[in-house]
Amino acid sequence: MLAATSTVTADYHQVIGRVVDALGVASVGLVGLSLGGFYAAASAAHEPRVTAAATVSGPFRLDWDALPAPVREILIQRAGGEEAARRFAGRVDLSALAPRITCPLLVVDGGQDLIPGVTDAEPLARLARNGRYLLIPHGDHLLGNARPDWLPTLADHLHGELT
Repeated sequence: MLAATSTVTADYHQVIGRVVDALGVASVGLVGLSLGGFYAAASAAHEPRVTAAATVSGPFRLDWDALPAPVREILIQRAGGEEAARRFAGRVDLSALAPRITCPLLVVDGGQDLIPGVTDAEPLARLARNGRYLLIPHGDHLLGNARPDWLPTLADHLHGELT
């Protein structure tokens, strides 16, 4: 529902900060799937109250020219035009932010998740201070075909870091 009334932004960490303020808690854990993985990682880099994070099928970087037409079309619609979508895609790059992530970070990728123009998140886990990479070789995008192979690990990661 929110997708129909809002536009994509690379600065979503500001929203996360306001949510943590509204919750009135000292720390939170984040899990982001697909583009939400970028948002979770960027928020962990910017927001010190994020004390555990995980990404599932999240991009490390987007290459506009290599993205498949349906993905570009979705971004054009969500960004409010092609130029805005190109700018947004250019900002989806965790190269500089990854080293700023200090909380424990679990990065989950599927080996069968091969969307052209999307750099998988292995570099994110490698560059983050406390990153851990979990590749599920037979996993597709969002790893819906392999939940038992990663979901318990993700749940244990969050539980262990937040309790």
